[in-house]
Amino acid sequence: MNAQIIIKDLKFYGFHGVYPEEQAVGTTFRADVTVDIDDALQGFMTDQLEDTVNYEKLVERILTIGTTTKYRLIEHLVQVIGESLLSFEHVEGVDVTIYKSVARLAPEPQWIGVRRVMKR
Repeated sequence: MNAQIIIKDLKFYGFHGVYPEEQAVGTTFRADVTVDIDDALQGFMTDQLEDTVNYEKLVERILTIGTTTKYRLIEHLVQVIGESLLSFEHVEGVDVTIYKSVARLAPEPQWIGVRRVMKR
């Protein structure tokens, strides 16, 4: 059996990038996150929030990290988010992808992403 929480297309505005203008002006980012949770959690059976991992708390953590600290590399941002989500009780693994809007490379691609899969 496999239990997961999926957060798809979470948008935030951040100041991450190697170039000074990226850290000064910022850009739009998107996050796709899959969180593997403990199969023993009973939320599927009990319908009680305390019997699962609260996805609102996961979203809050992603947004806090993505909007309050500046990172030069998306790779490091992905790592910090992954490690932070793994610190939640009953989280066994994470699959984090962060996409960055890259209009300066227009017309294609519009988004560049970095993905990291981590286990506890």
